[in-house]
Amino acid sequence: MLTSVLKERPDHLILSRDVTTAGARATLFARVRRGELVVVLRGAYVPVEVWAALDADAHYRAMVHAAAALAEREFVFSHHSAAALWRLPVVGAWPHRVHVVAPGADGGRSSSTVFRHTVGMPDAVQSIEGLSVTTLARTVVDLARVTPFGQAVVFADAALHRTAHPIGGVPSTSLDRAQLHGELAGVPLRQGTAKIFEVIEFADGAADRPGESLSRVSMLRAGITMPLLQIPLLGASGRRYFVDFWWPEFNVIGEFDGRDKYRRPEFLRGRTPEQALYDEKLREDDLRAAGHGMSRWSWEVAVSPRKLAAHLAIAGVK
Repeated sequence: MLTSVLKERPDHLILSRDVTTAGARATLFARVRRGELVVVLRGAYVPVEVWAALDADAHYRAMVHAAAALAEREFVFSHHSAAALWRLPVVGAWPHRVHVVAPGADGGRSSSTVFRHTVGMPDAVQSIEGLSVTTLARTVVDLARVTPFGQAVVFADAALHRTAHPIGGVPSTSLDRAQLHGELAGVPLRQGTAKIFEVIEFADGAADRPGESLSRVSMLRAGITMPLLQIPLLGASGRRYFVDFWWPEFNVIGEFDGRDKYRRPEFLRGRTPEQALYDEKLREDDLRAAGHGMSRWSWEVAVSPRKLAAHLAIAGVK
């Protein structure tokens, strides 16, 4: 019985309510006790080997799918849950509940697993992996209202970045700042509009990674001259490189040097971490030989306006 249920669901979820015979239910819960099945939400399980192959982002998406499968009526997923389905990056951990939008009158109550936001039903939704999701613009506006400024900028930058850099598995978009402002105007909010407006105005789709977005926020708070983003520069060899940050007035290149650059497949592109590190050294040497200053920093520096200001001051950036 369990095998047939597993094959029927592309999300690999096994729902206890679908296991109807006493013997099959006993087998299900025995497998849970033995650790062969992982509890995604109460009443929803996946095989441990499936769970082990997923990263933290996919774990949260599995929670969203489990909530949808267990729900008595169709949800419109929003906020962090929509962000996860849109494949937007999160700073820190995903929440412990899934988020949905609901009408104010009969939207039901929030629970330990589902948080219902009664901020107005969207005029339009999109479908991702068979689930109804707020549009990318609405998702950014919703998140800008409930998250700190830095986290909201990470979401907004990534959403705007998606226009020129689509990814597989999610709808293509042509999101721009005007659409975000239009979405903000259409959401009935009693508070938080000033912060959302600030997030929209500061967001920049040229930012390539969360570390770059948070670095920009720290620069803003420290009063540092804002740089140009992802600008092509020539090394002494004549080779062209795109740099994270460029201050032409100080002739300084800035690079956020997160660990992902040396361990995630999309950055390694078939190389070993050691080869990626060596290639990065050659790249920096070539740019320095062309007469450019260079400053690199890590997550610890990126999230601290004081530390980033001091770090960039050494390179001559004010």
